[in-house]
Amino acid sequence: MGAGDFTAATVRLVFFARDCEQCFRCRRPLRWEDRGIGWSAHHRKPRGAGGVFGAAAEAVASPANCLVLCGSGTTGCHGWVEKNRRVSVEMGLLISRLGVGDEFEPARVRVQREDETWWLLTAGGRAVEVEAKTWA
Repeated sequence: MGAGDFTAATVRLVFFARDCEQCFRCRRPLRWEDRGIGWSAHHRKPRGAGGVFGAAAEAVASPANCLVLCGSGTTGCHGWVEKNRRVSVEMGLLISRLGVGDEFEPARVRVQREDETWWLLTAGGRAVEVEAKTWA
């Protein structure tokens, strides 16, 4: 794996423990065997073309930056996120790679599911539901 990639342990933690073998966005049930076609790990804050190193690589590879989404990047929820980038940023499904400061750290950016609930994702691999009105 190159710098900035999710480790196998991170993907397993997020897939099995945090997301309960479901797409984070739509909650569709997924099968581990379908990785790469039926579902994929999505970087909320993209890695960038040149890769990342040091502390930046750790943040990019963090469970707080990882979403398990149905589809391959052109299909399913992963495809929807890539095709609807402006809305995806508003929903926290994407975070600007160019953003600097705490407000652009994945563990501090809430993310919205299709059911309109809001969540904070932790570096330890948890998802904590938060109320939308507290973030106005």
